Amino acid sequence: MAGIYYESAWQCDRSKFNWYCDIEEQKAERQGEQKKQQSKTETALEKLERLQKALKETRAKAILDPTPDNVAAYIRMQNEVGELASTFSDTWRRVIWQNPDLNYELKRPVNNAGIDTYNKERWKAQMQTLEAIKKDWGIFFIFRGDCPYCHRMAPALKTLSEMYGISVFPVSADGGTLPEYPNPARDNGIVERLGITHVPMLVLANVKDKRLVPLGSGVVSIQDIIERIYILTSTKPGELY
Repeated sequence: MAGIYYESAWQCDRSKFNWYCDIEEQKAERQGEQKKQQSKTETALEKLERLQKALKETRAKAILDPTPDNVAAYIRMQNEVGELASTFSDTWRRVIWQNPDLNYELKRPVNNAGIDTYNKERWKAQMQTLEAIKKDWGIFFIFRGDCPYCHRMAPALKTLSEMYGISVFPVSADGGTLPEYPNPARDNGIVERLGITHVPMLVLANVKDKRLVPLGSGVVSIQDIIERIYILTSTKPGELY
C-alpha cells in the first residue's frame, strides 16, 4: 500500500454538491476579517507611536540646534498634535453628555451645586448608619497615658459619644489614664491580638458577635470617624469611587 495516496472523503470538490466547501470558505472569511481588524488596531497604534517619536525628535532637534526653521518645525508639529488632542477631548465630552451610562459625574459630581447635594446625601447616609449600629457596636479607644496624640484624641471621642450616642470603651495599653477617661480598662490581650503597634488606635467592636473592625490610628476628626464607620460597615470596596 506504500506510495498510494487517498484523498479525504470530506475534501471539497466543487464539481459536486458539498456544503463543507461553504463552511471552509466562511471560516476563511471570518479569519480574514479578524486579521484585518487586528491590522487596523496595530496600524493606529503604530501611527500614534510614530507621531510621538517624530514630535520628540523635532523637539530635540530644536533644542540642540535652535534655528528659526527647526523651532518653527517643532511648533507646527506641536500644534498638529495639540489639534488631535483637542478634537479627542471635544469628542470625549460630547460622548459623555449623550451617554449617561458613561458619565461618572452622575456618581461623583464636580460642580458646586452637585457637590453640595452629594455631600448632604452622603452625610445623611452616614447618620443613618451611625444610628443603626450604635446599639450593637462601640469603639475601642486604645491609648497610652504618656501619648500626646492620645490626649488630643480623647476629647473628640468624648464629644462623638455625647453627640451621637455611640459608646466608647477606653483601653489603656500601659496602665495610664487620660483626663476624659480616668478609669479605663486594662489591656486584656486586644493589643497583641490586633497587632497594634501605634496608638491612639480606634477599633469598631460588635458587643454581640465580638467582631472587630479597625478604624485607624493617630488623631482622627469626628467627621472622619463617622465616615470610616459608614464606609467599613455599609459599603463595598469601589462603591464610592
